[in-house]
Amino acid sequence: MGCLAGVMAGLNGLFHRGSDQAARRRGLRKAIKVELIALSVAGAALAGCASVKPEYRMVPTGDHNVGVRFSRGNAAMMSNGPAGSVMLLPVRYNATSKMFFAVAAFNTSAQPINFGAEDIRIFLEDGRRLYVQDFNYLRHQERIKAQRDLNAAWIDAGVAGYLAHLDTEGLPEHRRRQIAYRTSAGSYALDSATIESRLRHAIATWGRSVLQTTTIDSGATFGGYIYADQLLIPEGTHREILVEVNFAGAPHRFTLKLVPSGTDYPVPTGIPAVPARAMQAAQRTPETWHWTDGPPPSRADGVPVIQ
Repeated sequence: MGCLAGVMAGLNGLFHRGSDQAARRRGLRKAIKVELIALSVAGAALAGCASVKPEYRMVPTGDHNVGVRFSRGNAAMMSNGPAGSVMLLPVRYNATSKMFFAVAAFNTSAQPINFGAEDIRIFLEDGRRLYVQDFNYLRHQERIKAQRDLNAAWIDAGVAGYLAHLDTEGLPEHRRRQIAYRTSAGSYALDSATIESRLRHAIATWGRSVLQTTTIDSGATFGGYIYADQLLIPEGTHREILVEVNFAGAPHRFTLKLVPSGTDYPVPTGIPAVPARAMQAAQRTPETWHWTDGPPPSRADGVPVIQ
C-alpha cells in the first residue's frame, strides 16, 4: 500500500482547499466528468476508424523434398530425415500480432533426441533471420505488460479516490478522506487481483503451447507452437520465409509463401502428397492435431483449432 499512500498523499493538497472553495470543486468535478465522456467518445470514434487487421495466408510449397497433406485447404508439411520425421503445420489465416505455426518431431532412431525452440530458425527471402520468440521471451513480455497495467491501476485508484472525495461534499472532512482512501484501496485491490490472475493465466497458456526443450525417446513424438515477429505484407505482394528445423543434426527445410488474404496466389500444383498413415505418428499432440478425416474439432474439446 506504500505506492497507494504516495498517490493519495500527492492528492491530499487538493483535499485541503476549504469550504470556501466549494463552488470551484463542483466546477472541477463537472469538468472531469465532461472530459471523461469526451475521451470515451473519442476512443469510440478512433475504434470505428481503425483499419482492418492485416491478414495473410501461409501457402506451403514442395521445396526441399517436402510432402504436403491437405484437408479443406489446411496443410500439413512433412519432411523425412535419418533420425525421423518433422511435421510443420502452417496457419491458414494469420491476423494476430505474432507469426506462429506448429512443429512436431517423430523420433524413429534408436536413441533419445533433445528437441526445442533452439532448433528452429526462420529466414526471410533476403537471408535475414527472424527472431523466434521462445517461452522465456513470451513470459518476460507478459510480465512487462502486467507491470504497465499495475502502474495504470495506481493512477486509476488515485483518480477514483479523488472523485469520491469530491462526490462526498457536505460530509465532515475526516469522513470524506476515509471514503476517498477506501475507494482508492478497493479500486487498486480489484484491478491488481485481475492483473495478477491474467498474468498467471497467460504464462500458463504459453507454457502449455509453446515448444520447449524436451527429450523425445525412440518411437515417441513431441511438438508445440513456434512464435515470431509479425511481418507486414502489402496487398498485391507476397513474401517468402524458410523455416529450418534441426533434428538430431539433420536440417529439415520448409519454404512458405506469405500472401495477403486479398491477393490472388493459388497453391502450387504438383506438390508431393503425404498418405494418412505417414502423418498419424506425428499427430499425437494437441498442437499438431490436424483434421485429415472429418470436420475440425470444437474449441470446447481443448484442442487448438488452426483455420
